[in-house]
Amino acid sequence: MNIVIRKAVPEDLPAIKAGLIDSWTEHARKEPDLLDEEDMRNVNVESYYKDAFESDESIILVAEDGNNFAGIIRADISEIPHFYKHNKILYLDDVYVSPKYRGHGIVGKLISEVETFAKERGINRIQARVYTYNSAMQKALTRAGYHAPHSTWDKVIQ
Repeated sequence: MNIVIRKAVPEDLPAIKAGLIDSWTEHARKEPDLLDEEDMRNVNVESYYKDAFESDESIILVAEDGNNFAGIIRADISEIPHFYKHNKILYLDDVYVSPKYRGHGIVGKLISEVETFAKERGINRIQARVYTYNSAMQKALTRAGYHAPHSTWDKVIQ
């Protein structure tokens, strides 16, 4: 396995879309009170990613093994309230690794590249929201030195 991490290009969208739909529908099956699986399947990923491809406030990276899509990470620069020590953050939005490539450290490589992007822009804080059932991503983030200082709690009322 020879994994290469590179900046994504619009021609990668079919593979990105397939991976994201796989990930998003898994989220919907695990959290049916919050997400609609059919709606997730029908998201216009091309439109969702158009701005990110054109913005220097976003980064989309692809992991490849030869010509085979292995994974993706997307991160967007955000500003949060000024009372935080580091109020300009890089927010990890989408992280996906194809099932065939899981367990080979690809997420760690993608995160490392995102951290380089953040450092180049003077950003000292990276944040990710991870579902409680996604223990693999939680472990990857812990290995990379991340911690969870707070959690989000949801309740759907009807």
